[in-house]
Amino acid sequence: MADRFHEGLRSQVAFVTHTRDYRSAEVLPSLARHGFTTTERPHDRETERLLAQFDPDLVVLAIDPRHDDDIALVRQVARACKAQIIVVAPGPHPHGLALALEAGADVCVRDTDGGEMFNAQLGAILRRKTSPIEQEAEDDGPSTITVRDLVLDFDRCQAVRNGESIPLTPTEFKILAYLAKNAGKVVSPVEILRAVQDYTYSEREAQEIVKVYIRRIRRKVELDPAEPSYIVNVRGFGYMLERRSNRRDAVRASEAA
Repeated sequence: MADRFHEGLRSQVAFVTHTRDYRSAEVLPSLARHGFTTTERPHDRETERLLAQFDPDLVVLAIDPRHDDDIALVRQVARACKAQIIVVAPGPHPHGLALALEAGADVCVRDTDGGEMFNAQLGAILRRKTSPIEQEAEDDGPSTITVRDLVLDFDRCQAVRNGESIPLTPTEFKILAYLAKNAGKVVSPVEILRAVQDYTYSEREAQEIVKVYIRRIRRKVELDPAEPSYIVNVRGFGYMLERRSNRRDAVRASEAA
């Protein structure tokens, strides 16, 4: 299965653009090893046009998320294409990583993590992009999970509420799916990121990053994101996908992230 998996990746395209100097020797060889054809260039006014031209499967942005213009670039790329976005940022700056995720990044890697971590995060992304044949071969759970009027279809990687599809990014879907598989159970931010990214963040980093993702998912799933009834925060412990329409008094009293 591993050979078929990598065979299927050889036609994929990665678009790498940067607003700052970065260690390309830790990024470009890793993309090549994973079967990507890569286009790499500095960010300029042509970036959006080239994204449309190449229609990449993956975009890597080497930026500094502490700068407003760089955050705007993440937002621009997220609007311009459907590719997954990896941000390579100077670190450690948890707030900057959170801003990049809020703008539309799927994964953030710090320069200080080194090439091994970039390679591991890239591998984690690709392992979750299984083909339909591989999905049929897997038998580790139901193909759908229903929580109240929210349905998660794992074959299509799609969330539906009241018959209407919810436009989730791949990482948002993975987080919601993990919560659905553990519906009624509180899971910590560290557990959530370990499950969807194969990497263990510090507790502080995980809290900042998951808070951003939960905010984005609530905007799409909740009828009133300010008063969430699906994804609830249990202060000091983590998040839970509530199975019941009427939340417990303890959960009702907890604050939204």
